[in-house]
Amino acid sequence: MFRIINSFLTVIFILFLTTGCTSKFERAQREKQEEITLIVSEKIPSHLSTLMTFLLDTVQKSSDVTSRNFQLLSEQFPEISALLLYNNDLELQRKYPSNIDPDDLTENCLTIQNRKNISAITKPLIGHSLYKNTDVYICITIPFGTGDRADQDILIVLINAAVLFSKIEQEHIVPYPYSLIIINDQQDVVYDSDPMRIGKNFLTKMDSNDYDPALKNLFNMMTENASDYFITNIDEKSRNLRKIYSWNTIQSYDETFYVTLVRNLSRRTKKHSGDVYLLSTLRSYAIQDTLIDPIIEEQPEDIEKLLKYMYEQNPEVYSIQLADTTGTIINGWPPCNSVVGYCNSQKLNKYFDAALDQVIKSKQENIIHAPLFEGGEGRIIFIPVLVHEDLYGVLIAIEPEGN
Repeated sequence: MFRIINSFLTVIFILFLTTGCTSKFERAQREKQEEITLIVSEKIPSHLSTLMTFLLDTVQKSSDVTSRNFQLLSEQFPEISALLLYNNDLELQRKYPSNIDPDDLTENCLTIQNRKNISAITKPLIGHSLYKNTDVYICITIPFGTGDRADQDILIVLINAAVLFSKIEQEHIVPYPYSLIIINDQQDVVYDSDPMRIGKNFLTKMDSNDYDPALKNLFNMMTENASDYFITNIDEKSRNLRKIYSWNTIQSYDETFYVTLVRNLSRRTKKHSGDVYLLSTLRSYAIQDTLIDPIIEEQPEDIEKLLKYMYEQNPEVYSIQLADTTGTIINGWPPCNSVVGYCNSQKLNKYFDAALDQVIKSKQENIIHAPLFEGGEGRIIFIPVLVHEDLYGVLIAIEPEGN
């Protein structure tokens, strides 16, 4: 009886430790997501401020609205898509490029109050977004005083949201496994990593799985106190995913933007252990034709199936990924835990980069314990994929560590 009780208590203790480690690992990843959210939230107004400064220095009066200056501005900031000069009666004076369609521009970019009294605009402001064709533009309005306020001109500058935010996303989010959503104060999605959602109302249900009532509750939570920062779990029962949203609110030139990073976490309900040892599994698949053939024949779907199989056979693994001989991650499972597209030459994780570079050069396997891109610690296993002495890639497995 004593042995049974002792064994039971031992099992409970192990489960307690495991749960603690898992929650600590997940907490570290959430903290990393919060950190990146705040970094992105700082970069957006900073970039807009830099853009505005350059714009005001280049175009100081109505006569500066020229084709040459438009070219100069768009070369420096590719997100600047158009310049449109209006008089006090909102009559269009000049536009660059010449093929831009000004229809509905002032109605969308200016408030009703501003349209009634142009002379009341005394400083540059960012107005509401404009959806034209397949693009979303952010409107910047700049007043030009002439000494007579009743005869004031205004310049409306169109900023392509996709160009602006994708640049920030590439610089500060890749290779982290987050998608970026930017929402204006009209609840319009001015940017989404999924381009199909750009220009839509944030609360619009796009399909059976996304933008469900939980997101509406989150948005309500934000609008009740726009100065607060939230991070919330959302479970989607229709998917094998759990979504984590981190939110922040930023303001720039009188315009409010809501910034969120979204992370998809794969549920492990289908994973099972057949007493498979991860290291031997990796070594086996690194030399079997089942993996080498699709690498040689460039069949990413077959590679993904094999990575998924290895992942499902090892309950504790966080992700299985494949790098090519240049040090670039070309595939991984699950995709939400993989840094596909990342190259070790980017030098964003010195431990990972150095270990991968060493394996490529030495063609010898390597195991390290290091911080992960998205927070937490992990044991990272690097196995070279060889045919005789020829290297065809590196198989990478990551196991989370609670401590």
